[in-house]
Amino acid sequence: MTSTIFVQIAAYRDPDLSATLHNLIQRAAHPERLHLGICLQLADDDPPHWGPSAFPNHPHLEILRFHAAESRGACWARRQAQSVYGGEDFLLQIDSHMRAVEHWDDLLLKTWKECSDKCAVLSVYPNSFQQPCQLQTSTLPVMGAAGFDANGILKFQGISRFRLPDEQPERPIPGAFIAGGFMFGPGSIVNEVPYDPELYFYGEEVSMSARLWTSGFNIYAPNRLLVFHFYKSESTAVEHSANHWNDHSEWHQYNLRSLKRVHTLLGSLDHAPASIRCRNDHPGKLNSYGLGTKRSLNMYQHWAGVHFAKAEISQKASNAEFNMSQL
Repeated sequence: MTSTIFVQIAAYRDPDLSATLHNLIQRAAHPERLHLGICLQLADDDPPHWGPSAFPNHPHLEILRFHAAESRGACWARRQAQSVYGGEDFLLQIDSHMRAVEHWDDLLLKTWKECSDKCAVLSVYPNSFQQPCQLQTSTLPVMGAAGFDANGILKFQGISRFRLPDEQPERPIPGAFIAGGFMFGPGSIVNEVPYDPELYFYGEEVSMSARLWTSGFNIYAPNRLLVFHFYKSESTAVEHSANHWNDHSEWHQYNLRSLKRVHTLLGSLDHAPASIRCRNDHPGKLNSYGLGTKRSLNMYQHWAGVHFAKAEISQKASNAEFNMSQL
């Protein structure tokens, strides 16, 4: 029986969404196994070819449509997309500007099985592509810690660890950090570790990393290239200029409340900047968006080589050198 894959995509006024969907479906070995949930956020003046009129015809493509003015940010949109999850075997979360290799679905499942871990989650900052589909295939990335930013939030970095094809690893590489733009694992993640719609954007990845790991999931970087991400640059900024914070004057308030929520989750609120710590509003109860119960936050910090309250990272965290024997 062919395993099913729920593909969730949050798309905010993205002109590349249609091309992303066509690419995924055309390059899948078994396109019928795909069930796609799209949170589509468009403004009145966005052209038709950014929307459903240009999307591929697929029997399992479900679109949740919102006016861009209704949007509450990336994590809110990811949670909306998750709402159409129908019990598929696997979850694939990607961004709306991606490309995939040929037969990516078979290779993704093959890579997951090579972890020999039913709780494996594959995630990494993907290599880039240039429009329309020029893929960067010379290196294989892993994810390390990049340091704490001015808001006390741990940021991640992609590290081009392996040269391809000569240095391709035989198995996926153990890790500690999740990339919001590419995450693949058991479909049960949707219900066990649902995306927190109260988060805005910053802090999304570190909070999801800790929540997944404390819920019993183990993180790995793929040992082969599977998907690619379009990274904006000055030369592409005009066409891809729309983003939530430019469109919403109140985004800063969303963000501060979200950062307070992340610090609450990670036990670092007492050490957060005063602009976050001293806000009068409560970050809201975490409820089902809190840490898991299978492993503690201290255990995660030890595994990841970080300390949230002290804003410290170890050499193994910055170099992405993790060993499963340490679990």
